[in-house]
Amino acid sequence: MRGRWAELIGGPFRASWRAGLGWSIALVVLIVSTVAFWPAFRGASGITQAIDQMPAPLLDAFGLQGFGTPAGYLRGGLYELLIPLVFAAAAVLFANSATAGEEDAGRLELFVSQPVSRVAFFAGRSVAVFAWLAVLTLVALASQLASDQIFGVPIDAGPVIATVVLCGLLGAFVAGVCLTVAGLVARPQLVQSVGFSVAYLSYLILALFPLSSLLAPWRQIAPWGWALGGDPLVNGAEIWRYLLLGGPAVLLAVVGALAFERRDIRSA
Repeated sequence: MRGRWAELIGGPFRASWRAGLGWSIALVVLIVSTVAFWPAFRGASGITQAIDQMPAPLLDAFGLQGFGTPAGYLRGGLYELLIPLVFAAAAVLFANSATAGEEDAGRLELFVSQPVSRVAFFAGRSVAVFAWLAVLTLVALASQLASDQIFGVPIDAGPVIATVVLCGLLGAFVAGVCLTVAGLVARPQLVQSVGFSVAYLSYLILALFPLSSLLAPWRQIAPWGWALGGDPLVNGAEIWRYLLLGGPAVLLAVVGALAFERRDIRSA
């Protein structure tokens, strides 16, 4: 039984190694190249003063408040948009390729004909997707902590760890949404559209709704805000943020598995 589960998870995990390597390299390059410019910004008071003079709503929308501080620089340069977006995009593509993409290409019929339940089959692929997101989280964390030391960014490791983990969990939430859609229908384009839309709209809600007094209270519905709305690079993160992202991610994957069990497999 243990060997069967190892293959159900390990098979799709190994099949995604090229994508995993590509996303890992992208994260390392993005983080290192951004942090490398910190020494220049640290001494450029004119730039930081110019940024601070921008309208407050605009600073909040793009995470540029306190840009001259270590936390503000990392937030505005990486963790307000770029790193969460990378995790969301990776989540969509990992989930889609492991499920709907394979089914649309007609490669799942052989697998589901084996003596294993469809729920177990789908669960194995879901775990493989989450495992790759965990790997990317570790890669991003190692790159960030190492870059902070190399380029002399004076920031505590705790808030950095919290922020990177929350970005990974945001990706897991988006992956869970994609897994639900893939369990319901084997349409790769639909899975991608829904996944990217959830991530994009979530960011827009967090960034733009506060600009309107009428819409501001509704910013709480955005998963992007669940992850990063509390400015974890400065304040750390409450436990509920981890639970509110991780719990639904697992539940959504379970819904996808149950839906997959109850419908016909699409042929190529």
